[in-house]
Amino acid sequence: MAREAGLIVFESTNMALKAERSLKGAGIPCSVIPTPREITAECGIALLIRGKWVEKTAAALDTPECVGCKLIYPYEQKRHSG
Repeated sequence: MAREAGLIVFESTNMALKAERSLKGAGIPCSVIPTPREITAECGIALLIRGKWVEKTAAALDTPECVGCKLIYPYEQKRHSG
């Protein structure tokens, strides 16, 4: 069974790094991952948020600094077979 997750995409890498610091400062765990090409090519990195933290993340992103942020929920990370 897949765990629920959300993906935050950004207009710039600078915005992504600021959001990562802000979320971690608020005690919200997140992982930096490459932005899937099928979602956007604007910024090369995205933040992956898992489980119960998605709802708290949505509230934390409701700030003027995150105007260019977009939370994609639900998000299922695709597995690559090698």
